[in-house]
Amino acid sequence: MIDDGPAYKLLLQRAVKRFELDLRDWPWPPTRAIGDWGTYWQVRFEDTLFRVGLGVRKLIEAAKLSVEVQQRPINVTFLPVRKDFYPGVTDQHHIEKFYDTEAAHPDQLPVLLLCHAIVHSHVLVPRFGGSAHSGLRLEDFYLASDRGRKKGVYLIDWRTFVDELVHVVASDDVVELFVRRLPNGEELRIPSSSHWSMDSRDRAVGLYRSLSQGNAKSVDNFMKEWREAYGLPPHSEGMV
Repeated sequence: MIDDGPAYKLLLQRAVKRFELDLRDWPWPPTRAIGDWGTYWQVRFEDTLFRVGLGVRKLIEAAKLSVEVQQRPINVTFLPVRKDFYPGVTDQHHIEKFYDTEAAHPDQLPVLLLCHAIVHSHVLVPRFGGSAHSGLRLEDFYLASDRGRKKGVYLIDWRTFVDELVHVVASDDVVELFVRRLPNGEELRIPSSSHWSMDSRDRAVGLYRSLSQGNAKSVDNFMKEWREAYGLPPHSEGMV
């Protein structure tokens, strides 16, 4: 689906740069949107964020993003839900009503799960700031997926998102594609930014498996069939 991983990654980075330049140097919306300034930049923010979130997901599906970047932890702040009372479609922007800002604490999300939350976002609220000197800027944003909103919401610094995710994705260099194949043609493909020796490839599978609960289930099922197909014993540490 994606023929040139490096070019696609650079286009994602370019989209973010274009958004930041427009926000800083020309914050006035087009004439047709002049009466709804806030909505215009909300839409520009969502468009840019979804380009990155969906783009990273597509890179992962095409095995064009290394497993090292997929699991890279991004620093975020987590605000737990106040009680069993969750935001709906029309009131998801009332953060303090649903989430305990005083109980906020540092947390980390792997790149894979952060982009998954963007694609399936229910709460997505940007916070803008600025001055006559610096111009308009995006400071941070609240994010929670449809399922995640029942536990809490993440506050993500925009500069952290750009520096630790967007720039890292754009500079990612896949140097090896480790493939295991079943007799029926099904494949497990693990892209990597480093070369794995024959003896360390089980560790590459373990790294890929640990990315998410969904990854663990699918990798376990695949490896069980793979070992059975080639007459190998089950993994001694439970990674079947």
